[in-house]
Amino acid sequence: MRPAEALADLADLSMQVRAAVIAERDGGVLASTLEDEARSQALADAARAALEAAGRLRANGDVPVRALEAAVPGGSLFVASDDGVLVAATTGPDEPAGLVLYDLRATLRRLGEAA
Repeated sequence: MRPAEALADLADLSMQVRAAVIAERDGGVLASTLEDEARSQALADAARAALEAAGRLRANGDVPVRALEAAVPGGSLFVASDDGVLVAATTGPDEPAGLVLYDLRATLRRLGEAA
């Protein structure tokens, strides 16, 4: 499945998601629900930075962080990563973290099946 198709499926499946991107873990944006390229890149960069920061906090820094939630009063940033690809999504406040992360991981699985 192509990244744009996987992202469209995520948007259809997860009503909690306000904005989302699929990006290479060390590269550019592959697909985005945002029309603005700069905002898409900013979301991907924030997701990468959050994963890296969380990884530095772990006792065993060799094992990469695969998922996280960063919550602020206005909403949350969710990130899931696997096989060099990440999917990041923003939501409103108080969304069910388990459900959003499940949807992000399902998106990664659909991408992996296509590879």
